[in-house]
Amino acid sequence: MPKALRGLWSFVALFSVLALQGCLFQDLEVLSVEEFEDVQLSLNGFQAKLVVDVYNPNPYPVTVFEADVDLKVEDQTIGEVSLLSPTVIRPDARAEIALSVRTMDGALARLLKNDLMSLLRGSEVPFVAEGTVMGKAFGLRLSIPFRHKETLTLRP
Repeated sequence: MPKALRGLWSFVALFSVLALQGCLFQDLEVLSVEEFEDVQLSLNGFQAKLVVDVYNPNPYPVTVFEADVDLKVEDQTIGEVSLLSPTVIRPDARAEIALSVRTMDGALARLLKNDLMSLLRGSEVPFVAEGTVMGKAFGLRLSIPFRHKETLTLRP
């Protein structure tokens, strides 16, 4: 076989493999997000646990290993959401991903101090967690968009 023809077949084979990889990959699906659990609230801040139900439609496992998610109130970043531990989602299966929610020290108090009367009556605070959760499979990084909004009533 001539060298040029062998090179062409190599290119076609490589292109086919790369093209099929795109066909075989499907985005992970966030099926549901539970309400905040284990909520601890004080003047120093807020911390809780958030459980996300994720489905992996792919024929191979995906490891969720990192979260880059901000916790916001009224468009102000007051904390972060992080992954409690890496989680492997088996092929064509669901898994619960546990996330830790934590405000920066004093951030919530600074936000609420301007509206003290509202806080004394029981202020409703809309928390928004927004960002991306990262996973990987076969060395390729995947990102999953994430957004969760929940309103909590704060009472002194």
